[in-house]
Amino acid sequence: MIQFEKVSKKYRGMDEEVVRDISLTIPTGQIVVLIGPSGCGKTTCLKMINRLVKLSSGRILIDGQDIMEQDPIRLRRNMGYVIQQTGLFPHMTVRENIEVIPRLEKRKAEDIERRTEELMKMVGLDGDQYLDRYPTQLSGGQLQRVGVARAFATDPDIILMDEPFSALDPITRSQLQDELIFLQSRLKKTIVFVTHDMDEAVKIADRICIINGGRIVQYDTPEEIMKNPANEYVADFVGRKRIWANPEYIRARDIMLADPLAVPESLSALHAMEQMREKHVTSAMVLDGEERFAGYVRALDIQRASDMTAPVSELIMEPKAVARPEDDLVKLLGLIKKNEVQALPVVNQWGYLEGLITNSSLVTTMSQQYLDMEKEVSA
Repeated sequence: MIQFEKVSKKYRGMDEEVVRDISLTIPTGQIVVLIGPSGCGKTTCLKMINRLVKLSSGRILIDGQDIMEQDPIRLRRNMGYVIQQTGLFPHMTVRENIEVIPRLEKRKAEDIERRTEELMKMVGLDGDQYLDRYPTQLSGGQLQRVGVARAFATDPDIILMDEPFSALDPITRSQLQDELIFLQSRLKKTIVFVTHDMDEAVKIADRICIINGGRIVQYDTPEEIMKNPANEYVADFVGRKRIWANPEYIRARDIMLADPLAVPESLSALHAMEQMREKHVTSAMVLDGEERFAGYVRALDIQRASDMTAPVSELIMEPKAVARPEDDLVKLLGLIKKNEVQALPVVNQWGYLEGLITNSSLVTTMSQQYLDMEKEVSA
């Protein structure tokens, strides 16, 4: 875990601080993205973690230990560091670049060689083909893959990445983002990643820290930032319609009807019918004796029943599919299409009914993006 405690930085000759009183906790095993406009202080924050930039005030702790109490060389060797220009030594081969720190650490030659082969496979490069090449013989995407491999060479717990993919073409950049997500799913490193691209941040981050003028404006999950921007600046910076480009962040809980008609299974069919008429609906959710979801009952079936004084438990139908509150919009649409249903009960992991998703609520949700566009045009 990395902790910033009231950290500030003022460069000599400058009137204002570039980082102002930042307090921030970066959880172990997560990708935290620092993002903001040029000159906002995000790269300064990153470089203070490995002491390439000295703090003016405050403290940075790693697992509870103040970084200023550690030897800076040792501190840096225990962290991976990837920058936009890769930072590879041009006079060294790919192998030599990857192995430079492990050799300085005097690790066993056979261990270094084995680790190098593992790292090349990890970043999707053929060791036989690339290890003896020089950086000038590689493409931009290959250079960055080698840079990532070198950052992981000593198996550090913390990886610092300063706009590592920003100079690459869109296709290569997307591929490397995907590879980073895959690597993180396996290795669970603590990664601090600087970017100016919100699409990149949303794609890779567990948490996003938006910085402006040296201060934190909002620090939260991508989902929360897109749904609940802290202020107008964040809303404009993130993009007011960005949530529609990321339907995986639109959850069942966000669009469900929170109070659908629900009746106890002991209620008579006649009384259930009366409640449906009052609510102007054609069906009702049914709850068992412990108030858990048991199924649903239709008005049509009640009308056909021979005994309308009988409890609705005798007319309960089991839905073809149910949704969880955390299911995203893509999954919900898939469930509706696959099962050819008009509605999805939303049931939590304990079996309690939380809401109902209908075709009309989905249409309302999907049309909201166009309403938002009209508001922006009219404004």
